[in-house]
Amino acid sequence: MPAPPAPPGPYGPLPTLQGAPPPQGMNPYQSQVVPPSYPQPYPTATTPQHGVPVPQPHAPVVNPRKRDRGTLPAIPVPVATTPQMPGVVPSPAPSRPATSGTIPVTSPRAFPTSNVALPRIMVQYPQVGSKLPGTRGTYEVRDVIGAGEFGAVYECIGPFDQIYAVKMVRPSNRPYSEVHAEWAREVQRLFSLRHPNVVYIYDSFTHDHLFYLALERCDHALKMMLGSPMQEGLVIEISRQLLAAVQFLHDNDVVHDDLHGGNVLITHTDRPTVKISDFGISNELRGMTAVRPNIVHHAIMAPEILVTGYTSRQSDLYQVGLLMYWMLTGESAMQLDVPYQELVRQVSEGEPRQRAEQVGTPLGQLIAKMLRRREAFRYTSAREVWADLRELPAWKQRHLFPAR
Repeated sequence: MPAPPAPPGPYGPLPTLQGAPPPQGMNPYQSQVVPPSYPQPYPTATTPQHGVPVPQPHAPVVNPRKRDRGTLPAIPVPVATTPQMPGVVPSPAPSRPATSGTIPVTSPRAFPTSNVALPRIMVQYPQVGSKLPGTRGTYEVRDVIGAGEFGAVYECIGPFDQIYAVKMVRPSNRPYSEVHAEWAREVQRLFSLRHPNVVYIYDSFTHDHLFYLALERCDHALKMMLGSPMQEGLVIEISRQLLAAVQFLHDNDVVHDDLHGGNVLITHTDRPTVKISDFGISNELRGMTAVRPNIVHHAIMAPEILVTGYTSRQSDLYQVGLLMYWMLTGESAMQLDVPYQELVRQVSEGEPRQRAEQVGTPLGQLIAKMLRRREAFRYTSAREVWADLRELPAWKQRHLFPAR
């Protein structure tokens, strides 16, 4: 059970972050045995034999979806089970899942009063073995990859027996129009933002009042690799691809606003391939330099959100800096299991930057610049960050990932 929520701040309460154990069989770093497809292991900075980084089963899982409520803990769902729907009970509905549930359906001309109940639609979540009719073919559910308060991801066999990750947008007693708008926005972003480091979308469809996206199946999320220090060469390689995707988004006037370990996916070949996912709360700048987000994830909020209430391209770079610090040191740049007010104090006083400076290496100094409190003293673009990263000896020597 999640811990009781902390006292509310200006962006809502922040429950204590908690993680779910990673699914079995998805992580090539689980043991010291390196998959045969790799020419050499990914050594860490702390093991004398340069062992591979071991994923931590309790890395923070984040799930910012509920408007004006801050972050919510993900609902741990075992791989062998399927997520359930809230039961049909009078409003307010419970947040814990059951076997079926309802979505409130609102009309633009409907003005409900305290004496008028909203009509509800019964919906049923897919079970293992269920078949989902998409626009490009049928998707058979094989397993549950993960689930949270407002979404679930299934491993499916789709057209031509290809493996897909089918994401379902969870209604969770939100207005039907709101759920549809969130799904349509993410579909539009994914179809328009084609890049090697952005997760690929193959299909989008609705079925039984639920909304689905058929995405490429990646091996696991970056959060499964966090918890042990990585060698600088691996940190730079993952950061290089992450920065390339962020620069592409910014060139297209999109701010992601939700770059954390759960939304950065990894696919393994001869080297890890990074894929940014989950554009549910991303924003279009539309020619502006900053935008006011509807949802703020407290654990990765940039300092400017506390001062102005706006995020910008540099806010994404701040979140990338937090990820880079975590990869390099094996620890978060902020103490997360604290009340909201303490999180605000850490960000306001620049503790993430101070911790990065204490690393005492050129890479640590670069990360510290990404985590400065004032945007004017940070990097102005992902391209500028990479210009400094590629000059580091760990990249120039390329012992871990030689140039192709």
